[in-house]
Amino acid sequence: MTTRFSRAFAVALLALPNAARAQTPASACVADSGRELRQRLPALMDSAMIPGLALAIINDGKVVWSGGFGSRDSASGRVSASRTVFEAASLSKPVIAYAALKLVDAGQLDLDRPLINYTSYPDFRGDTLGNLVTAKMVLSHTTGLQNERIGSDSLRFSFTPGTRFQYSGEGFVLLGQAIEAITGHSLAESMKTLVFDPLGMTRSSFIWETRFDDDAAVGHGRFGEVRKRTRPRFARAPSSLQTTANDYARFLVAIEQGAGLRPETWRLMQTPAVDVAPGVSWGLGWAIESDSTGKALAHHGDNSDSGFTAFTLLDIERQCGLVYFANSANGLGVVREISSIFPGSHAGLALLVYEIYNAPSALARASIARKLRSGGIDAAMAEYHRLQEENPEATPEKLLNDLGYSLLNQARFKDAIRAFRENIAAYPTSANVYDSMGDAYLADGHPTAARDAYRRATELDSTNVRARRLADSLNARLRH
Repeated sequence: MTTRFSRAFAVALLALPNAARAQTPASACVADSGRELRQRLPALMDSAMIPGLALAIINDGKVVWSGGFGSRDSASGRVSASRTVFEAASLSKPVIAYAALKLVDAGQLDLDRPLINYTSYPDFRGDTLGNLVTAKMVLSHTTGLQNERIGSDSLRFSFTPGTRFQYSGEGFVLLGQAIEAITGHSLAESMKTLVFDPLGMTRSSFIWETRFDDDAAVGHGRFGEVRKRTRPRFARAPSSLQTTANDYARFLVAIEQGAGLRPETWRLMQTPAVDVAPGVSWGLGWAIESDSTGKALAHHGDNSDSGFTAFTLLDIERQCGLVYFANSANGLGVVREISSIFPGSHAGLALLVYEIYNAPSALARASIARKLRSGGIDAAMAEYHRLQEENPEATPEKLLNDLGYSLLNQARFKDAIRAFRENIAAYPTSANVYDSMGDAYLADGHPTAARDAYRRATELDSTNVRARRLADSLNARLRH
């Protein structure tokens, strides 16, 4: 089973009045437009196995530098900050939040009115807690809904809406439907009217447009494998934004200036609605990180399943920020290095589950990936065993699990079985490795072996509902 991580992170700021903000010199934020970072980025990307990255830097309320590094598809095509379209992943959410707040200012959306008053939502399936969910709860991640559903799983509430924080993409799905009901247009059309056209974001959309085909980044998995480019036909509020670094920087400048929002709404966006962790709270669409150096807005995006990651940081008080998009599931491995050009401890990064590019396990993955490319699965497994003997902490269960799914995504089923078999030998009491082996056997056309692997997973972990469901389904099929 693929391990899923919380994709929850962002950081926001309580803004001072405009006059007070203008007195802060921009030089206090980003020195030399991040030149030192830009010089280091190619080496960082190589270490982290990131084929391509687009970056834009804001200082003194203006985009002072933007550019691309590496290739958009690992084979050809240089990355362009102005033209190369990336999946923004969860960086979609602040854009949705901005649109919702514009509707609030227009008197069309009440932040505290239950969203079912704007749109029906059958997915609640009679759960009366759904009647309580408001736009404010969605934007502050206090709905109590899970982050995302897998397949046809029903929506579930973890707690009474509005009582505490739990990151939820599913809440944004509901808000997106409410925006459609209010505007009378599709979400993609609504975002074009409310956000993209007013801000001059000419290469942005919540659905795929054929004009993007001429310069689109292609995602890559954790072992550098190419992922199939998704081209969403229908907008998904939490994650389907397609955009460029330059376009998103335009959006950040608008947020910094409060463009298109009433002053009181702009301030409310940055006001803590719920505490998240020491030094981090959440406002409307952004989280709030604060320390002795000040406060900042940020958000990360992790569509690692399709091979895209992203990060943005915005210090409204100092009028500076950045955004970067990477066409790699490893893109967040350099987030601390990139965010270091701004002052502060960046406590919000502690909320992220990511692997630093120079961590022992990341270095081991890169070494195994190189051996896999040059010598196939035998060479990769030999390198794994060498690393395992040299430093067991560098070869956690997740390492071969990720490799196995990387191979499955490439239809290299027998190689995936080999990787999972090695993982079972190393971690024989893990339910997860047997669950993963079941997936590989099933993909390779071995239903009996798959059933047995899923059964073993449930023996080791009785709460593994997925493995039990698959084992029962396969058993019923094999009896006929």
